Amino acid sequence: MESKWRILALLFTARCVMGMQFESVGALGPLLRAEGLDYAQLGILVGAYLAPSVLVALPGGIVVQRLGERTTLLLCAALMFAGALVDQSNEWNARLLARVIAGTGAVVFTIAGTKMIADMFIGRQFGLAMAALAGSWPCGIALALIALPPIADKFGLIGASVALVILTLMALILLFALPKQARQGAPLSAAFPSGAVTAAVVLAGLVAGTANATFANAFAFGPLLLTERGYTAEIAASHVSVALWTTIAAIPIGGALAIRRGSGIWIAAASLLLAAVGMAAVPLSDHDVLIFAGLGLVAGLSGATFASLPTWALPVQARAVGMGIYFTAFYGSMLALPPIAGVFAHRAGGAGIAFDVAAVALFVTLPLLGGFAALVSAPRSAPAVEEGAA
Repeated sequence: MESKWRILALLFTARCVMGMQFESVGALGPLLRAEGLDYAQLGILVGAYLAPSVLVALPGGIVVQRLGERTTLLLCAALMFAGALVDQSNEWNARLLARVIAGTGAVVFTIAGTKMIADMFIGRQFGLAMAALAGSWPCGIALALIALPPIADKFGLIGASVALVILTLMALILLFALPKQARQGAPLSAAFPSGAVTAAVVLAGLVAGTANATFANAFAFGPLLLTERGYTAEIAASHVSVALWTTIAAIPIGGALAIRRGSGIWIAAASLLLAAVGMAAVPLSDHDVLIFAGLGLVAGLSGATFASLPTWALPVQARAVGMGIYFTAFYGSMLALPPIAGVFAHRAGGAGIAFDVAAVALFVTLPLLGGFAALVSAPRSAPAVEEGAA
């Protein structure tokens, strides 16, 4: 009992650092703009962190199946550290390569960590643990928004880059405390889900990925929008970070809501609608703090539900590979949105339109959620988690 909560704490910490590394472009966006990067380039850098995802998510699930979670997590943390080292250069190609290297580790890390949590926790503990794991990402994003701009203001962009090197190295060292595991023994042929389950998992990935991408989009373009209104980079980042702190505060409630599959579908649908309205309101209103707080509340209440979607469809023996399939679709959605929003913002000459793109994407996702609900309700879909967790 004590060991699994310690493991959760280690995974939370490492994914928090991952969130900081991902959000570093959004948090430092105004300073990067001052160095000559345009909106489209910023969007590319945001998306580049997830660029390897479609290619490595399924192989990553197979790696987890063959090597086990601990070895995979250590290798992934090493890639995040290597990406932080490469990012010390201020050249465009180096920055792009750094994001790809670190993002490769981040993608497979999430697969291995999610499977580990799903295997260790059941019942109400499952909802709480999944909420904590899901909350580590926005926690890292929030920390990046409030910590990196002051560091860069005092020590320059290189100072913020060095801080990320130190943090990723600390995460790697901490993960050596994970307990050693026996290598996975199940044959790979038995680890692939059925066709119906695969379809449900793909839809779950598209839904959850789009939901997460729109929030990531807000955190990436929010500081830029507010600086266009006259805020300093630090104040703009702090206003946007309100969404993250609200998310974190709402996560425990979200974990309790994620326990049941039936009610979870309605929670997911409501969150997509409310988030779409909130995104559309951001560029139209001066009450940015209030709107970002509302978006954070929606994210916190629904985060564990979205993270739990694949477990409602996947049988235990297919979790490693199934998570790889899920995250292929998940990160495919996340990969597409930031560059698209960046191109629209570049053509419009302002960051506000990026929020309109996010709102449209959320509305389009609703029919996909309906398809997922139909598949997991069919008799041929096996329950994914133990009684009380699904």
